[in-house]
Amino acid sequence: MKWLLLPFLLAFPLCLHALSTGEDDPSPIVARGKDLTLSTAELEPVLLDRFGLSQRGREILKLHLKVLMVERLAALDGLRVSEREIDRRWKRIDADVKASGDGRGIAGQLADQGMPAQEFRDFLRVSLLHEELARRGLKLPEDAPVSGDQQEIWLEQQMQTRGEETFPPPWSNGIVARCGEVEVDAPEYARFLRQHLPEADVLETAWHLLLLKGIERRMPDLSREATERGIEAELDRRREKHEAENPGVTFEQFLGAQGRNLAVARKDPSVAIAVLSRLWVDQTAGDEGVRAAYEKERALFEGVYGRAIYTHMLFLVASRHGNQLNPRTFGEAEEELVRMTKTVGNTEDFAELARRHSEHPPTRDEGGLLGWITSTGPRDGTQALRDAVFRDFELAGPIPAEGRRVGPISIETGSVMLWVSRFRKSPPWETMREHVHNELRRRFLTGILEQEDVELLP
Repeated sequence: MKWLLLPFLLAFPLCLHALSTGEDDPSPIVARGKDLTLSTAELEPVLLDRFGLSQRGREILKLHLKVLMVERLAALDGLRVSEREIDRRWKRIDADVKASGDGRGIAGQLADQGMPAQEFRDFLRVSLLHEELARRGLKLPEDAPVSGDQQEIWLEQQMQTRGEETFPPPWSNGIVARCGEVEVDAPEYARFLRQHLPEADVLETAWHLLLLKGIERRMPDLSREATERGIEAELDRRREKHEAENPGVTFEQFLGAQGRNLAVARKDPSVAIAVLSRLWVDQTAGDEGVRAAYEKERALFEGVYGRAIYTHMLFLVASRHGNQLNPRTFGEAEEELVRMTKTVGNTEDFAELARRHSEHPPTRDEGGLLGWITSTGPRDGTQALRDAVFRDFELAGPIPAEGRRVGPISIETGSVMLWVSRFRKSPPWETMREHVHNELRRRFLTGILEQEDVELLP
């Protein structure tokens, strides 16, 4: 049924909310987590700051402008669509859906998309307006077919003639974008963003806002001045880290590429969360408490952040008995790995071998690079490799300048040959202290609210 749909809405099939004038309740509860709640009035401005001028946001804004432009041009032309015309188009689509093999008809399709029937009728109304406006603008005979490309090109020309403008935040006059006499104000666009951004983006933003509420509840006596100083310090830390990792690209340029600026970054809840959690640890633990936490859990922190060995790997898929999908057994894979690497004399040769033969796509193009491996890490299936690397180091001693083989090692999905080339001592206390501090912050935050505790409400 796509040929019947408004062309520029195909990528966003639920965009009919653009035609609504707003919600009956000006600020209903839109998310909750544990005993915390969040209203639309709290959520939507942050979505606007985060995503309003991102690449995805600009696509949504363009869509919104097009819908509004169709409505405006139809009004200027005195064009209206009757309920009878909508009924006829509905019946045509229903017949097409059933002819395609879905006996449920259009009602089933709408149920699958979660779109109420009235919203789809609104959609058909705009679709018919767009179709007729393009037919008239292209001077085609009455009832002549108008392709989706023709409709889209005609509307693009109309918008280009009137000129499109998108304005940077903070939108002091309330206008985000304009095309001729059509304007999109910030509250309207924020509501539209909430309805059409990926749910994961909305959920994460709601979580951050709810988490910030929970933190502020735990820290009621914190002064505004202390928070503001902390925000500037946090932004300086992020700037320093970004510019160290991305020479030639300023922090401001990085924000600009995301459709944001420093003023918007200062308001982002993720920055406030970082600041307040750091202050919490500083106030409740201090340097002595951080050191005590390290001593109490030294094995944990040293395992994750301590000694490390620079490692590459060559992986071959294998199974216990071999089968049609995976004919190589573990034993055969291990023999092949030993044979392939027998004459390897340095890290560069091993990396080239991994590029040509490794069957682990995520690392193959980087020559099998795993990087710095510590003795413990996430529960991601790598512990057997970590154990092998450090067992080899304890038994074989210092790593030679050219590196050496470790393995082969059998894991669940195949066999691995490792190449170790450098050893790094545990970092000094100044570095380890930051790791411990970060872990205490993480525990503080997860104790207040985790993302899986957050529910978006319809």
